[in-house]
Amino acid sequence: MEMTDEVLGKIRQVTICGVGLIGGSLGLALKKAGFAGRIVGFGRPVTLEKAQRRGAIDSASSNLAEAVADADVVYLSTPILTLLELMGKLPPLVKPEALITDAGSTKAAICENGAKLFPGPPWFIGGHPMAGKESTGVDNADADLFQGARYALTPYSRHHLDTPIARSFVAWLDRIGARVLILDAELHDEIVTWTSHLPQLVSTALAVAVMENVKVPEDLELSAGGLRDASRLAESSYKVWRDVCITNAENIERALTTFTQALEHLRDNLRSRELENIFERANELRRRLKSPALVK
Repeated sequence: MEMTDEVLGKIRQVTICGVGLIGGSLGLALKKAGFAGRIVGFGRPVTLEKAQRRGAIDSASSNLAEAVADADVVYLSTPILTLLELMGKLPPLVKPEALITDAGSTKAAICENGAKLFPGPPWFIGGHPMAGKESTGVDNADADLFQGARYALTPYSRHHLDTPIARSFVAWLDRIGARVLILDAELHDEIVTWTSHLPQLVSTALAVAVMENVKVPEDLELSAGGLRDASRLAESSYKVWRDVCITNAENIERALTTFTQALEHLRDNLRSRELENIFERANELRRRLKSPALVK
């Protein structure tokens, strides 16, 4: 226990750049888990004011150099293109022993950039918490957001995880309930194309199709829970998903092509016994997703 406390205590300040849903939830989660250090927010004044009122951060600054000067961990949780822009400004501003990490939904482009900007020390370690909501902003932040959720880390080199600050950060991820998974950035992007990006775009396309064909609002009263569930992700922020699509375009294009073929196969077999096989394969995915290991 003493060793754990010693590891956890290596981090005295976390600076969160982008105190929205994820960044705000991290601040709340750290405080709930007993983090006694300082949490600084960087971003727009109106957002920072909300974050302070909610208790997600202790102090705020709209000056990047001031916000990160004493940070042991700089946590980038803005939309991806903004994140990449911020990364370019950080090298002369951060301490040599600091850890730079992020919460971006794609990793290959971010980690490639991080390896160039931070040949180390300091080091950059990519991250992606597989947690979130369709509603964004610090108003929706939740101290329990990371409980039981997978948290992908994509270091350029595994030894980057061996620094005192990196070990402490991983220990804090464990303390807030996240389940850390370490993997290659390109492999991460290939997998989440199917498990995250495709579901989002399918939900968006479904919502558009319904909107264009059910034009009388009252007719939606004939919908049941299925439409509500299937279109839930269509509430998501364009700004966030624009950046995901730009930075993972090739993988997403391949996935959409495959999904289009699956839809065509379904359409072509509406009157055949193959429809039963299609439903059975779909049912199998649902059974796997309901397994105890995957249920958060």
